[in-house]
Amino acid sequence: MKSFNINNININKIKLIIIITIIVIVITIILLIVFNLLNNNGYIPAEGEIIDEEEVGTPPIDSEEKRKIDSASTFFSIEDAIQKYLSAVSINTDEISSTPIRGSNMRSAATLYAENNGITDEQSKKQAIYNFLSKKYIQSNDITIDNILEKVPNNEKVDFRALDMLRVLNYEKEQYAVYGIETNISDGTEKEVYFVVDIDKNADNGIFAITPIEDNQYEKLEDIPLNINEVSIDKNNNNNFSYNAITDRELTQKYFSYYKSLMLNNPEKAYEMLDEEYRNKRFGSVEEFKSYIDKNREDIEDYVAKEYGVNSLTDGTEYVCQDQYEHSFTFKETSIMQFTAKLDNYTIESDETKQKYQDAKEEKKVAMNIDKWITMLNSKDYKSAYEVLDETFRNQYFQNVDEFEEYMKSTFPTYMGVELMEYSKEAGVSIQRVIIYDSSGEENWSKSETIIMQLTDDGFKMSFRILNH
Repeated sequence: MKSFNINNININKIKLIIIITIIVIVITIILLIVFNLLNNNGYIPAEGEIIDEEEVGTPPIDSEEKRKIDSASTFFSIEDAIQKYLSAVSINTDEISSTPIRGSNMRSAATLYAENNGITDEQSKKQAIYNFLSKKYIQSNDITIDNILEKVPNNEKVDFRALDMLRVLNYEKEQYAVYGIETNISDGTEKEVYFVVDIDKNADNGIFAITPIEDNQYEKLEDIPLNINEVSIDKNNNNNFSYNAITDRELTQKYFSYYKSLMLNNPEKAYEMLDEEYRNKRFGSVEEFKSYIDKNREDIEDYVAKEYGVNSLTDGTEYVCQDQYEHSFTFKETSIMQFTAKLDNYTIESDETKQKYQDAKEEKKVAMNIDKWITMLNSKDYKSAYEVLDETFRNQYFQNVDEFEEYMKSTFPTYMGVELMEYSKEAGVSIQRVIIYDSSGEENWSKSETIIMQLTDDGFKMSFRILNH
């Protein structure tokens, strides 16, 4: 008779119990993870699905609730989709047929766009425009490929700049109400426009459709109705959509470019967008601001953003840049393309600058003040530069700010740099010798100057050697 070892049986049972326990623990952990994801509205995208960074990990949004756009990637990708539609509408088919052969550097941007999108004649242009439009817009306006140029305005070539957006969404589709400006490339005229943009993110890695809003149909962006359930798009050769990443540098450049355009073309709007405390202190009125623009129009047209920086604040984000003449621009963003602006860093100084000045020794304070004064002059802020002059000194040589401005323009280069030389102090007054030079490099110009400065509790007063006197 075969015998059994009771110890082996017990060991096997124990092993089985351990294995079962491990399996139960693993299953429990998996269930907890799934439950936690569902409980917190977590979301795992399907393979190939487009998800922009604003959505990941956020709960589904009710289809009736409109929200601002927090993602620069989303905002400017929608802007780009609208620009594609407007480019198709504005293509001149006669220009396509008469342009030089492919590869020539004489080809226009519109022609290149047409080639890249398979538009070779009027029929393919009609098809491309049709492919961009939403089904709702096509049905509501009885649009066919044959009559589309009668139904859709055949625009001049325009640049589109989105200024504000609202959207509704779920994890498959999105719908945007968009407000922006069309700028006619030929004559620079501007027009306010509205669009609705539909996005289907699951369809072949993303497709879109455009609904142009008729003029005067709505008074403001919030009035445009959105319904995520209306989004229905078929894929075609033109309506591919993808999210394009945008860096802080690129976003700062966009703000700089937009605000520069406002200063030149819509100074009233540019004035409204100035930080309130700043505009009151620096300009005081829209007339003074417009006068500043008019006097410096040629310089402003040449401004190019060079240096960039970003400051995260508790109530927004600051995007800071300098142009080639070291003018400082600060854009405080509340949402994408919604910001206030400052045109210098001395009218309202940062807490960091104030603390640095407070901690500095007297000679360093004098140097910082000279640098501030030179910055005022380079910014064509002659009023501020005049006001820090010693009263006796300015009354002796300049009866008003206009006389001071005339002297500075006729005596010194347009953009100045300063090199510090010997520093001394006599009878409680600081004396700083400097070399002033042409910082633009356009002229081989430099001269020595002597600046006399009295530090005060609220700033400084100064005078300088009058040249040619």
